[in-house]
Amino acid sequence: MKDEKLKNIIYSGLGIALVFVATIAIKIPYVKGYINFGDIFIFIISSIFGDKIGFISGGLGSALADISLGYNIYAPATFVIKGLEGFISGVLYNKSRESSNTFLYYFSYIIAGLWMVLGYFIYETLIYGYLTATAAIFGNLVQGLASALVAIILIRPIKMLLNR
Repeated sequence: MKDEKLKNIIYSGLGIALVFVATIAIKIPYVKGYINFGDIFIFIISSIFGDKIGFISGGLGSALADISLGYNIYAPATFVIKGLEGFISGVLYNKSRESSNTFLYYFSYIIAGLWMVLGYFIYETLIYGYLTATAAIFGNLVQGLASALVAIILIRPIKMLLNR
Protein backbone atom coordinates (compact mmCIF):
# COMPACT_ATOMS: atom_id res chain seq x y z
CA MET A 1 0.00 0.00 0.00
CA LYS A 2 2.74 2.43 0.98
CA ASP A 3 4.80 1.44 -2.07
CA GLU A 4 1.76 1.93 -4.31
CA LYS A 5 1.21 5.47 -2.99
CA LEU A 6 4.87 6.30 -3.55
CA LYS A 7 4.71 4.92 -7.10
CA ASN A 8 1.62 7.03 -7.82
CA ILE A 9 3.37 10.15 -6.52
CA ILE A 10 6.41 9.41 -8.69
CA TYR A 11 4.29 8.69 -11.78
CA SER A 12 2.26 11.85 -11.19
CA GLY A 13 5.40 13.96 -10.86
CA LEU A 14 6.84 12.44 -14.02
CA GLY A 15 3.54 13.03 -15.84
CA ILE A 16 3.32 16.65 -14.70
CA ALA A 17 6.89 17.27 -15.88
CA LEU A 18 6.33 15.60 -19.28
CA VAL A 19 3.10 17.50 -19.94
CA PHE A 20 4.67 20.78 -18.80
CA VAL A 21 7.76 20.40 -21.01
CA ALA A 22 5.75 19.22 -24.05
CA THR A 23 3.41 22.18 -23.61
CA ILE A 24 6.09 24.87 -23.36
CA ALA A 25 8.74 23.38 -25.68
CA ILE A 26 6.80 23.85 -28.90
CA LYS A 27 4.01 26.40 -28.79
CA ILE A 28 2.28 28.04 -31.71
CA PRO A 29 0.36 31.23 -30.76
CA TYR A 30 -3.28 31.13 -31.84
CA VAL A 31 -6.08 33.65 -31.10
CA LYS A 32 -5.85 34.12 -27.29
CA GLY A 33 -3.90 30.93 -26.53
CA TYR A 34 -1.44 28.59 -28.22
CA ILE A 35 -1.28 25.18 -29.89
CA ASN A 36 1.10 22.71 -28.19
CA PHE A 37 2.04 19.03 -27.85
CA GLY A 38 1.05 18.57 -24.20
CA ASP A 39 -2.14 16.68 -25.05
CA ILE A 40 -0.14 13.85 -26.63
CA PHE A 41 1.45 13.19 -23.24
CA ILE A 42 -1.84 13.61 -21.39
CA PHE A 43 -3.34 10.84 -23.54
CA ILE A 44 -0.34 8.53 -23.25
CA ILE A 45 0.09 9.03 -19.48
CA SER A 46 -3.61 8.45 -18.79
CA SER A 47 -3.52 5.26 -20.86
CA ILE A 48 -0.48 3.87 -19.07
CA PHE A 49 -1.08 5.03 -15.50
CA GLY A 50 -4.85 5.51 -15.39
CA ASP A 51 -7.44 8.22 -15.05
CA LYS A 52 -6.36 9.70 -11.70
CA ILE A 53 -2.74 10.18 -12.71
CA GLY A 54 -4.01 11.38 -16.10
CA PHE A 55 -6.09 14.03 -14.32
CA ILE A 56 -3.23 15.17 -12.09
CA SER A 57 -0.65 15.20 -14.91
CA GLY A 58 -2.92 16.91 -17.42
CA GLY A 59 -4.34 19.45 -15.00
CA LEU A 60 -1.21 20.48 -13.13
CA GLY A 61 1.29 20.14 -16.00
CA SER A 62 -0.85 22.24 -18.34
CA ALA A 63 -1.86 24.84 -15.74
CA LEU A 64 1.77 25.32 -14.69
CA ALA A 65 2.69 25.77 -18.36
CA ASP A 66 0.00 28.45 -18.73
CA ILE A 67 1.37 30.29 -15.70
CA SER A 68 4.99 30.06 -16.86
CA LEU A 69 4.07 31.33 -20.34
CA GLY A 70 2.05 34.28 -19.01
CA TYR A 71 -1.43 32.88 -19.72
CA ASN A 72 -2.43 33.16 -16.05
CA ILE A 73 -6.07 33.88 -16.89
CA TYR A 74 -6.30 30.38 -18.37
CA ALA A 75 -4.61 28.45 -15.54
CA PRO A 76 -7.70 27.66 -13.38
CA ALA A 77 -9.77 26.60 -16.39
CA THR A 78 -6.84 24.69 -17.87
CA PHE A 79 -6.43 22.74 -14.63
CA VAL A 80 -10.05 21.56 -14.87
CA ILE A 81 -10.25 21.17 -18.67
CA LYS A 82 -6.94 19.36 -19.17
CA GLY A 83 -7.37 17.41 -15.95
CA LEU A 84 -10.72 16.11 -17.15
CA GLU A 85 -9.22 15.45 -20.58
CA GLY A 86 -6.72 13.11 -18.91
CA PHE A 87 -9.41 11.55 -16.74
CA ILE A 88 -11.79 10.99 -19.67
CA SER A 89 -9.12 9.50 -21.92
CA GLY A 90 -7.91 7.23 -19.10
CA VAL A 91 -11.40 5.96 -18.26
CA LEU A 92 -12.39 5.36 -21.89
CA TYR A 93 -9.05 3.81 -22.90
CA ASN A 94 -9.15 1.36 -20.00
CA LYS A 95 -12.81 0.51 -20.69
CA SER A 96 -11.87 -0.22 -24.31
CA ARG A 97 -9.16 -2.62 -23.13
CA GLU A 98 -11.50 -4.37 -20.69
CA SER A 99 -14.21 -4.85 -23.31
CA SER A 100 -11.89 -5.29 -26.33
CA ASN A 101 -13.84 -2.47 -27.98
CA THR A 102 -11.60 -1.33 -30.83
CA PHE A 103 -13.89 1.60 -31.68
CA LEU A 104 -13.63 2.96 -28.14
CA TYR A 105 -9.88 2.32 -28.11
CA TYR A 106 -9.32 4.55 -31.13
CA PHE A 107 -11.83 7.17 -30.14
CA SER A 108 -10.99 7.50 -26.43
CA TYR A 109 -8.45 10.23 -27.22
CA ILE A 110 -10.67 11.91 -29.79
CA ILE A 111 -13.58 12.08 -27.33
CA ALA A 112 -11.28 13.53 -24.65
CA GLY A 113 -9.87 16.00 -27.19
CA LEU A 114 -13.39 17.10 -28.13
CA TRP A 115 -14.08 17.70 -24.43
CA MET A 116 -11.02 19.99 -24.39
CA VAL A 117 -12.40 21.95 -27.36
CA LEU A 118 -15.80 22.31 -25.67
CA GLY A 119 -14.26 23.23 -22.31
CA TYR A 120 -12.15 26.02 -23.77
CA PHE A 121 -15.06 27.24 -25.91
CA ILE A 122 -17.23 27.61 -22.80
CA TYR A 123 -14.46 29.32 -20.83
CA GLU A 124 -13.44 31.66 -23.64
CA THR A 125 -17.09 32.57 -24.27
CA LEU A 126 -17.33 33.63 -20.61
CA ILE A 127 -14.14 35.72 -20.58
CA TYR A 128 -13.82 36.98 -24.19
CA GLY A 129 -17.25 36.57 -25.75
CA TYR A 130 -18.76 34.29 -28.35
CA LEU A 131 -16.89 35.58 -31.42
CA THR A 132 -13.41 35.19 -29.95
CA ALA A 133 -14.31 31.78 -28.53
CA THR A 134 -15.61 30.69 -31.92
CA ALA A 135 -12.40 31.86 -33.61
CA ALA A 136 -10.35 29.66 -31.26
CA ILE A 137 -12.29 26.46 -32.02
CA PHE A 138 -10.23 25.62 -35.11
CA GLY A 139 -6.88 25.78 -33.30
CA ASN A 140 -8.20 23.71 -30.40
CA LEU A 141 -9.64 21.14 -32.83
CA VAL A 142 -6.32 20.88 -34.68
CA GLN A 143 -4.45 20.43 -31.41
CA GLY A 144 -6.90 17.89 -30.00
CA LEU A 145 -7.24 15.77 -33.14
CA ALA A 146 -3.54 15.88 -34.08
CA SER A 147 -2.60 14.93 -30.52
CA ALA A 148 -5.13 12.08 -30.57
CA LEU A 149 -3.71 10.77 -33.85
CA VAL A 150 -0.12 10.88 -32.58
CA ALA A 151 -1.13 9.20 -29.30
CA ILE A 152 -3.01 6.44 -31.18
CA ILE A 153 0.14 5.76 -33.22
CA LEU A 154 2.53 5.86 -30.22
CA ILE A 155 0.61 4.17 -27.40
CA ARG A 156 1.11 0.53 -28.44
CA PRO A 157 4.88 0.76 -29.05
CA ILE A 158 5.33 2.68 -25.78
CA LYS A 159 3.29 0.12 -23.84
CA MET A 160 5.32 -2.68 -25.40
CA LEU A 161 8.56 -0.97 -24.34
CA LEU A 162 7.23 -0.56 -20.80
CA ASN A 163 5.70 -4.06 -20.71
CA ARG A 164 2.29 -2.68 -19.73
